Amino acid sequence: MSASPSRPHSPASARAALALAGAVLAAITLSACTPGSGAPDPSASPTNSGSTDGGTDPSPTPTSTDADPDDDERAQNLADAISSGNTAAIEGYLTDPTRVVIAASEADMQQAPVDAVLSVDYVQPGSGTWDFHLDAAVLAAYAASADYGQFFPANAIVGRSDSGAVISFMPNGAKIGTIFMSIDESLITG
Repeated sequence: MSASPSRPHSPASARAALALAGAVLAAITLSACTPGSGAPDPSASPTNSGSTDGGTDPSPTPTSTDADPDDDERAQNLADAISSGNTAAIEGYLTDPTRVVIAASEADMQQAPVDAVLSVDYVQPGSGTWDFHLDAAVLAAYAASADYGQFFPANAIVGRSDSGAVISFMPNGAKIGTIFMSIDESLITG
């Protein structure tokens, strides 16, 4: 009996193999990050161990509250991008990788800037009215949250939509290192 000729792989199995290869490559690439390469420093001490997954915050939170004129421009540009829905403008302000956290979910991940921008769609930028000039009492209530207060340091750029969605951009030096989102502020203050 002769051996039967091998059958070509199906398109579905080829796509699955390609997806697996991409995931392996991404894992290898991320594990090759070293301090000073733009990646978070794994030896940095967390500023608050109250993360929702029981672990520690891998991105240190800056403690400086010194205002820089560039910070005001960055804050205005981020607010304009969310208000208009033109989120592509956010990408240049993000670290690589950027930590993205979503309230009341398992989502706490490091993403490339382009993927972090896509994640921002969760809070429906461009829909409704966004307010990035929140009262001090509102910001204090967010910062007092036992679960999410760490995402509202004094230098965070925080906005709330009229639908109740909240977004917080946390600076890490000259760039944004963490984006926190909640579909409704009651998840933060409740």
